[in-house]
Amino acid sequence: MRALPALTSLLLLASLAACTDDAREALRPSKTGCYVGGAGEVHLSAEQASNAATIAAVGIRDGLDERAVAVAITTAMQESELVNVDYGHDDSLGLFQQRPSMGWGSEEELMDPVYSSFKFYEKLQRTDGWEDMRLAEAAQAVQVSAYPELYEQWETDAEVIADAFAGGEETGLACISGNAAEVATEAAALAEAYEYQWGTEVADVDDSRVVIEAGGAAEGWNGAAWAVARAFDHRIASVSYNGMVWTPGEEAWSEPGADAEGEAQIVEVADSTAVIITFSVPE
Repeated sequence: MRALPALTSLLLLASLAACTDDAREALRPSKTGCYVGGAGEVHLSAEQASNAATIAAVGIRDGLDERAVAVAITTAMQESELVNVDYGHDDSLGLFQQRPSMGWGSEEELMDPVYSSFKFYEKLQRTDGWEDMRLAEAAQAVQVSAYPELYEQWETDAEVIADAFAGGEETGLACISGNAAEVATEAAALAEAYEYQWGTEVADVDDSRVVIEAGGAAEGWNGAAWAVARAFDHRIASVSYNGMVWTPGEEAWSEPGADAEGEAQIVEVADSTAVIITFSVPE
């Protein structure tokens, strides 16, 4: 590559030296994706977080616990990296790389994360003693993989993710920013997704807000994490629960401010029995 002339190089260095902190900040690429755990131990893309939330919701819906969700997450991280792919070895596809030819379901069914999660849990529950197995061992008992040792590398991350989505960790998930190319802007669309994945209806829905009733702190934080994970696809402006508010940005969850807008938010989050989701208006 041809070197820059000396004068040009000097001018470039001078301009960089004069660059203000604000200008440098503006030049930095914006963060995207989601951070899981109180200290942000695990980073997921928005797509991965959404799929993890679905896996957890189906497990809870079907009466399973955080450990079962951790087994499922361990499996999906190894099989597909939590991405709902339409390809794989032989006829494997979907989050868990299940095979139509092996009786898991049709191609269309297995590309539905709700259905594929249900089928995974169904076999897990038929596995004797899975509760006492390590996560990787339980994953292998369901999947019967040719490479069982590979599941082990995901156990720690899977436990962090399962704690956020199924263990009731307070403010366990924070997503940064961004909107999908095609987003569902209607609150009713999120309410419908919630009913499909959790098997129960939301408490209230109108043009700009969805309210999810929580039977306790763990249930509330699980629902809040599920909602935050949907922010990328549903243009969610805020999620609030138990005195805390999440909005897209690096500051993650926080207590509402004391200004006029913050006072309005305090009313919204005062009731610890409900998760409140608000939507931004499309430009």
